[in-house]
Amino acid sequence: MKTIRIFTFASLLAAVSLTSCLKDNDSSTTGLSKAEKEYCASLVKGNYTGNLIYAAQNIQNVNDVTDTLAISWSINSDSTLTIHNFPSHLLAENISDKTLKEAIANAPDPDIDCLIGFITTNPVQWLINPTSPCYTLQFDGAEHKFYVAFYANSTSSFGRYTSSTKKIEMQIVEGAIFMDKNETAYLTQATPFVLETK
Repeated sequence: MKTIRIFTFASLLAAVSLTSCLKDNDSSTTGLSKAEKEYCASLVKGNYTGNLIYAAQNIQNVNDVTDTLAISWSINSDSTLTIHNFPSHLLAENISDKTLKEAIANAPDPDIDCLIGFITTNPVQWLINPTSPCYTLQFDGAEHKFYVAFYANSTSSFGRYTSSTKKIEMQIVEGAIFMDKNETAYLTQATPFVLETK
């Protein structure tokens, strides 16, 4: 529990930082113009490789609270982002049901398509609305569709481009598991994931 709380607190600080930036920028209340969105997209459009940072527990060092995997993503336009081959085992990490956890952990790694909306131009920042990866699985004697839902329209799911370093940092938060069309209690806690260019 200590590991998750520390990582979530860091995520909360990042969200508060973004919110304060939004309040300082007039365009956050009026929305960006088409030209401003195109400008933002021109700075960040492309294919990227970087690190996926997530909460993890190192049993040999309790101060080591995060781990890192290589990941890639594409920003295709002023409204679309695709995260490639997101590790299913990380999406399954906080699922309470052992059978479901193992089934999702062993499923192929999905691409996660996201809608993005630029909200400031200096720095370039955007909100991220990930679509839910779907897993069709045998569970409790029947076939079901399981959806991993992320926070959407939230300052907890955001991206930022720093022009001085040309670095992109993004965060998405796994928020719920749906079985067919019903939200379940299988996810024990919200789980933030940070993506950043190297």
